[in-house]
Amino acid sequence: MEQVQTEPLLLFPCPGCNAQLYFNPKLQQLVCEHCGTRVAIDKATDLIKENNLRQQLNGSTDAAVTVEQLVYKCNRCGSQSVFTTETPTFTCSFCNYEAVNPVAYKTRIIQPSGMIPFIVDQQQSLTIFKTWTGKGWWAPGDLQQVARHDALHGIYLPFWTYDAQTNSQWSGYGGRYYYETEYYTDSQGNRQSKQVQKTEWIYRSGTYDHFFDDILIGGATELSQKEYESIFPYQLGELVNFDPKYLSGWKADVYDIAVNEGYDKAEGIMKDAIYESCADLCRIDTYRDLDVNTSYSIKLISIFFYPSGCVRMPIKERLIIF
Repeated sequence: MEQVQTEPLLLFPCPGCNAQLYFNPKLQQLVCEHCGTRVAIDKATDLIKENNLRQQLNGSTDAAVTVEQLVYKCNRCGSQSVFTTETPTFTCSFCNYEAVNPVAYKTRIIQPSGMIPFIVDQQQSLTIFKTWTGKGWWAPGDLQQVARHDALHGIYLPFWTYDAQTNSQWSGYGGRYYYETEYYTDSQGNRQSKQVQKTEWIYRSGTYDHFFDDILIGGATELSQKEYESIFPYQLGELVNFDPKYLSGWKADVYDIAVNEGYDKAEGIMKDAIYESCADLCRIDTYRDLDVNTSYSIKLISIFFYPSGCVRMPIKERLIIF
């Protein structure tokens, strides 16, 4: 059922000529491409916070969120555009004026507290993308065709970040190599000797404590965690307060991987890292039968938005992230 949008969309008209203001990555400001007016954006970080995971898991979930279809009547040209409540940004179908929908993030229980703004503009991204496609002999023939200005889009992707203090008890057998001389008779009947590697197995055990800071888990199901990780590393020191102004002229997404699903993935990453560290503690020259039991405490989470580039391929309807 379509409803008329009641909460005003966020528009960013130029104070000088009333044209569209776009976020400019190089200048880190809103810029009017028509008259050149620039509007500064506050780079504060005071709203960035981490939440207690236990409290979030004990509270409401996103399962009951209702996504509605809305009709927006553009107050510039009067035309109507249809969009859903969870669409963060969209463009007027008639005058191409871009708007940010403040309702989108309210369709999720946990609100974004921070983001990393784009620092590479579309033209520079296009140059990088064309260079990349020109290097790969395996690239499909139509890859160069889509490497054009209107095929490349910047999108802010949602990420969960997880912190956890861990304590692990481990036990296993460390193997120490040693060599013994063995004698044998060769095919000519001659007595020969050789050094044979042996392993002395020694029982070992101990504890391992580690604090994991900012394990990043992608918040949208359209990409796998492996595809998300292909974008890494992010400069987390560049995080600023979440501000819709950074979305003007760019695409964005809301999370659809729940906080508990994200934590399961984060715990899997932590578990693998802990096992490798405990294996290093157990190992002398090698190890075997390693058993690790870990408790996780002080679990904190946040939802942030990070910049990514994407191009939609004509053959396979999927995203290439870089």
